[in-house]
Amino acid sequence: EARGMLSAVHFWKYAGVFGALIAAGFGAPIPEELPIATGGVLVGRDWNNPDGLRWYIMLPVCILGVVICDVLLYGVGRKWGRRLTRNSWVQRRLLSQERFHKIERNFHDYGIRILLIARLLPGIRTPVFLSAGIVKLPFRRFLIADILYAIPGVNLVFWLAYWLTDTFLALLYKVESYRELAIIAILSFIAGFITATFVRRPVTTGSPDELPVFGKPVVTIGNPAIPDRPGEPVIDGRAHTPVFNGPPADHKPPTRVPETTDGPRPVSM
Repeated sequence: EARGMLSAVHFWKYAGVFGALIAAGFGAPIPEELPIATGGVLVGRDWNNPDGLRWYIMLPVCILGVVICDVLLYGVGRKWGRRLTRNSWVQRRLLSQERFHKIERNFHDYGIRILLIARLLPGIRTPVFLSAGIVKLPFRRFLIADILYAIPGVNLVFWLAYWLTDTFLALLYKVESYRELAIIAILSFIAGFITATFVRRPVTTGSPDELPVFGKPVVTIGNPAIPDRPGEPVIDGRAHTPVFNGPPADHKPPTRVPETTDGPRPVSM
């Protein structure tokens, strides 16, 4: 029974590393190398434990997680195509149109070798694999190249973390003594991030130019370019309103006919 419980715990550790790799590929704020290094440290910590985690399970889990994440990104790009680059969330988080055009140009110039560059540079990995699907790179070539490029990179990070497990654990224990300061620093970072996001967001000022128009435009001081009457000219971006300076010189006032009390005035035929 105890062995079964340990197996369940081990399963969730393997699954946690796998899930973290998938999340990292889809824009989670963690580098892909962090779950791989975590897997190496977990295995290195249990190296002398017969019931601990095993490298021959964790390492394939890491490789499989990386490749499956890349294939999912490729599939999303291939299915939805260039419409993805017009989605506001994708533009903001994953792939802007300007970046996509640059990656597309590089695919045409350098071909499948771009995947190797993306594997070595974590900041462009997700946009490159999405773009590979959008430009409809042949899936077989993509998969073979991705596996060949992923195996050396994953092995390097995994075994480096494995052999440096003692150093990593010593650093972790040292950080543990400063837990309160670390929590304060993390909370301060989150508060600063939220504040900066709020400050950058434009705030409405009540200007007539910012109000939605549901009917005819209203002439205001803040919106002088709208004419007062239909057909009125607009000069230099402002509505031209004629100035009344009095009647013209040749204007004659109308003659006033005095009223009579003898009944209505006869109309001449």
